[in-house]
Amino acid sequence: MPWATTSDVTTYTGLTVTGAQVEQAQAVVELFADTTEDASDGGAISAKNLRLLKLAVSYQAAWITQHPDAFTSMDTTSVSQDQVSATWLHANAGILAPLATRCIDRLSWKRIRPLRVGRRLPGGMIPRTLNFTSAIEDDNDPRWQALGSDGGPC
Repeated sequence: MPWATTSDVTTYTGLTVTGAQVEQAQAVVELFADTTEDASDGGAISAKNLRLLKLAVSYQAAWITQHPDAFTSMDTTSVSQDQVSATWLHANAGILAPLATRCIDRLSWKRIRPLRVGRRLPGGMIPRTLNFTSAIEDDNDPRWQALGSDGGPC
C-alpha cells in the first residue's frame, strides 16, 4: 500500500497532484528513508513512522509539481543567473522537499541515539567508561587489549 494518496497530498498541501507524481515522490522518499513500501506492508514500521512517511511523500509530491526539473537537474554548489545567486543548503536540496527532509529526519531509525556502555563482561575486555572528550586518549586507554594476539579471545 502506498504511503500517501493524491487526496492526502491535497489535504496536507492544498495542491492537486497526479497518481504518477505521488509514485515519483514515493520512490524518492524510499531512497532517502532507507525503507520500502514492502517493509510497511509487512508490519515492520510503526504507526508514527508511517505517518511521517505519509507526510514526507505528500510534501515531496507537492514539491515535484513546482520543480519539474527535479529528476534532470545537476549537482551544483552554487547557482548564479541574471545577477541572482543561490547556494544549496545541503547536497540534496535540489532533489528533496524541505518538509519531506524534516519528516525523514524524524523517522525512528534516522535519529541519533546515545551511546550506552554496559557493565564489564566477565574477563574485563570492555572498559566500563570511555573518554568521550578525546578519541586519542580513549584509544590509548591501557584497559584496551588487542584481540587474538596474546592468547585472548578470537
